[in-house]
Amino acid sequence: MGNTLWFEARRPDERAIERMEAERLAPLVAGWGVALPDPIQDIQHDIFQAVYEAYGYETERGSLRDPSVPFIVRGALAARGVEIAPAQAEAWWRTAYLPAREFGWQLYPDSIDVLRELKEMGFRVGICTNRPFTSDMFVSDLEDYGLATYVDAVVSSADSGYMKPHLSTFMLAAERLGVAPAEAAHVGDDCAADMAGARRAGMRTVWKLNGRYEAPPCPDADHAIHDLAELLSLPFVRRAPRALVSTESLTPHEDANAERY
Repeated sequence: MGNTLWFEARRPDERAIERMEAERLAPLVAGWGVALPDPIQDIQHDIFQAVYEAYGYETERGSLRDPSVPFIVRGALAARGVEIAPAQAEAWWRTAYLPAREFGWQLYPDSIDVLRELKEMGFRVGICTNRPFTSDMFVSDLEDYGLATYVDAVVSSADSGYMKPHLSTFMLAAERLGVAPAEAAHVGDDCAADMAGARRAGMRTVWKLNGRYEAPPCPDADHAIHDLAELLSLPFVRRAPRALVSTESLTPHEDANAERY
């Protein structure tokens, strides 16, 4: 997803995000009859700081285990003397979820065109992404951005329990698409997480550079492109190049490379 189908056009205001999450969580916590010693906004800040630290730790030690946000929620509350059940921690996690639009994500202008073209050619399309949320939690985002119509399967690292480049996430994506890994091509922007992981899984690899012309070569990339539309001209897609019918992105396109489109 990130830097392949959409990009972060603006940095979100983290305190504003935490405030909105707290507003969503307040009725849930009130229903529990639990007295929290700190504002929910501050607790939510601590939770996601712990999530980011856990991502870094698991990556550094090479386990690639996807951090369990409900587990971290329970820990953050236990540290404040509040014990909650696993089901309550999961309810906290799911209730706090905000739409991607709040985080400043915008579609690349050619994303919908390319996905539509691939679907019309008979390809099955899947999303394989590292996110601290299960795939069912951001289906609404795919619908909001107009992507859902063109996507057959979605896999998040939270589904498999492991972050890319761990094989399990790629294999689950192939399974949900109903294809063998050798029949799949993985398109992504990260040489290590996307290209190396997909290559080990036995998939064809397409590295999306997004204007990074000075990037060193990626040995695990079979192909390199800058814009998603270039995917349609790669040999394995097997069609005569023709111009895409341009449609406006559902959100304004504000990135520094806008002149490329």
